Amino acid sequence: MNYRSTLLASAQTLGLLIAGFLIPVLGQALVLFTPVPIIVTYVRDGRAEGLTALLATAAIVAALLGWHMAAIVLFSFGLMAIGTAEGMHRRLRPESIVVLGGLLPIATAGIVLSYYLAHTGKNPITILEGHLRDSLAEAAKLYSGLGLKDMVSLVTSVSDTFVHYLVRLVPGITIATSLIQAACCFGLARVAILRKSGGVPVPSQPSLATWYAPDSWVWGLIVALALIMVPNEAARLTGLNCAIVFSVVYLAQGIAIVEHVLRKARIKAVARGLIQALILALPTIVFVMALGVVDIWADFRKVRRVILKL
Repeated sequence: MNYRSTLLASAQTLGLLIAGFLIPVLGQALVLFTPVPIIVTYVRDGRAEGLTALLATAAIVAALLGWHMAAIVLFSFGLMAIGTAEGMHRRLRPESIVVLGGLLPIATAGIVLSYYLAHTGKNPITILEGHLRDSLAEAAKLYSGLGLKDMVSLVTSVSDTFVHYLVRLVPGITIATSLIQAACCFGLARVAILRKSGGVPVPSQPSLATWYAPDSWVWGLIVALALIMVPNEAARLTGLNCAIVFSVVYLAQGIAIVEHVLRKARIKAVARGLIQALILALPTIVFVMALGVVDIWADFRKVRRVILKL
């Protein structure tokens, strides 16, 4: 057991969690990377070290903030870290690693929530709609007290139709968000491991510039778009939720193509990151997504002609 690495990973994880409470905006962004220290330790030093660091972090959080916060750390960030790290250990393809890391906490939360709702008889749609309307009412009251009339008008203009569809698109939004977080944590952990250690499974995995989603996944997008056209609300909502998830997949593929072009132009890593962020912050995000879909047939980088040894 490498106790030094275990203690370091636990301290880093706690530091990221504390940043979320103490640092406005930036701290809440840093919290999303809480799984990274656990992933790095799990892959580089071993499963025992990674799991021990996770359990030690959860125990400290339970002592300081209560078992509710410890459960969130353990079953959200912890399960994402374990799923991602185990996928890296098993030399899975990047998309498989991200799916495993992103869906493991979602599946666990779904099982727990289903058990709770089955025993209480509550309707999750009704609960979410009521919570959202209460939040909008509180926001309007707050802005009114601050004299921000424009913000009050904006909040009160939110229609029941918007609330209706937003609540029913929560599954797709939640899954997409979890997959994005898992992908970012995987990428950051991969870079950290490559810089600090050799002899681990990570170097054999392709970089972002050469990554592409399995071509067969496009059928999922096609089915989702077809369902949206069906004159039935349940079918349309299913299609919209699936379309949200597949949009993230092909946005990532489009980003990979842009990354390939930027690397070919010998642009430095920091500049590449800024350019990617700018592209994603503008309406060009739609073009990048479309680029990812077209790449299935165009193969802009000719990566499908290369056999990757994973």
